[in-house]
Amino acid sequence: MTDKTMGAGMFSLESSASHLLHRAQQAAASRSAEALKMAGITLRQFSVLAAVSRDEGVSQSQLVSMTGIDRSTLADMAARMEEARLIKRVASPTDARAKSITLLAAGRRALEKAMPGVAEADHAMLDALPKTRREGFLKALAMLADAPAGGMPEEEDSAPGPAPENLPAPKPAKLKAPKAKAARPKAASAAEPAAVKPKKKKKAAKKAKKKKSA
Repeated sequence: MTDKTMGAGMFSLESSASHLLHRAQQAAASRSAEALKMAGITLRQFSVLAAVSRDEGVSQSQLVSMTGIDRSTLADMAARMEEARLIKRVASPTDARAKSITLLAAGRRALEKAMPGVAEADHAMLDALPKTRREGFLKALAMLADAPAGGMPEEEDSAPGPAPENLPAPKPAKLKAPKAKAARPKAASAAEPAAVKPKKKKKAAKKAKKKKSA
């Protein structure tokens, strides 16, 4: 069995973020599909209408950032939505190369018709989570949606944060006591007689005996 075969066999859909997000998106889309169908628009078109409604006169470039739809796809969508009389595009008063987008009456009606169904789908998704986790869930989704293809950027502020609480205080460093230096023997003073070795004492005693016997 090769490594590739083992890797494919060990892949777990239950722990795959992309797979679970795709399934969650499918569930959300299916909940709002009927309302969108009745309004005659798609989920992406709803996103564009909602973004324009929030900021009338927004440019197409700004809509790319607001909706997450890539530039070429959004340009095609905007052209079709303009033909359907949902939106109106005019040259931007501040930039001749940009297009300023506003809602037309048909676009506003479609948005208002689809909005209750989309809002209901959002509530149904959040209701499946504990209340304490909903805010964190939305923040996590926003981070994933805004993350670049290469991953999240590094933190700009590299300064360390406050120390975590309830942690044991660091132990003080142990100081090593300086090693005691061996005491050097003191040199004999000049007034102090030098110690006489035992052999020299015996020789002196023998000489003394010889002198007495002579």
